[in-house]
Amino acid sequence: MAAILTPSRLIVVAGLALGLAACNKLGSGQDEMSWARAALERNDRIEVVAADQQTSTFTVRLKDTGELRTLRADQIVGGPPPATGREAKAGAQAASAPESTPPQPVPPAAQTVTPSVAANAQSSPGVAASGEPAAPPEPPAAQPAQRGEQAAPPPGGRVLRSGPGYTISAPSRATPVAARVEREPSTTSAAIERRHDPIICQGARLLHIDNRNLEFDGDAVTAEDGCEIHITNSHISARGVGVTARSAQVHIENSQIEGDSASIDASDGAQVYAASSRFKGMNRTFDNSSFHDLGGNVWN
Repeated sequence: MAAILTPSRLIVVAGLALGLAACNKLGSGQDEMSWARAALERNDRIEVVAADQQTSTFTVRLKDTGELRTLRADQIVGGPPPATGREAKAGAQAASAPESTPPQPVPPAAQTVTPSVAANAQSSPGVAASGEPAAPPEPPAAQPAQRGEQAAPPPGGRVLRSGPGYTISAPSRATPVAARVEREPSTTSAAIERRHDPIICQGARLLHIDNRNLEFDGDAVTAEDGCEIHITNSHISARGVGVTARSAQVHIENSQIEGDSASIDASDGAQVYAASSRFKGMNRTFDNSSFHDLGGNVWN
């Protein structure tokens, strides 16, 4: 005899079916959330802050920046833990080794080898990396006379004073103005200024003469009583004395000093420092004064 389902029994059966479906869905949702949380916790760069079972979302914090982000469970994809730095480097080298090709030889004329690379490429001091005898090193290029030559007395000159790194000499006769050699282009490009009166600096002052081309009828520049003068990138020509220093300091760099009577006249404890400059005329140093040759100076 067939069972007859009354409306009340239909409601009970439908309720049981819905309850079983909800339990199955809840169980699957919890399993998915548990799996997603385990996957997130395996990532050492993030921290799980909170989990919402109803919306299936996680709130995580990025450890590098501290930023908070919300992720859904269906957006999370599991994967193996990241390789360590040494394993990743070894894997990258192994993957790139078959693809790398040997470098093409470069013609000798186009090579530019630094001293450090050349030293590492040679297997011994006298043998090149290819096994052939190494070629003798080329001599260094000659430096300009303005910076590379050492102070030396001119032919027929008389040595007045010498010491470590410098020689002060007097020419056999005064060089006439008409016979002076033109100044080097690297000294100055300024226009010529002709003056009748000298430039005089007295007392505790600082005077800087830079990029000037000066010609004087008599003496040119005088520093006295504690004055400090810096002459740079300039050309000073005088019919008398080029630079006079008395109880003062004079610094000359990359300049040309000419004087028919003398290029330098230092006395009363004056200190004159010169580097990479050209002097034409006698260098007179008296009393306890000193001329400091810092290198690269030329006398003629």
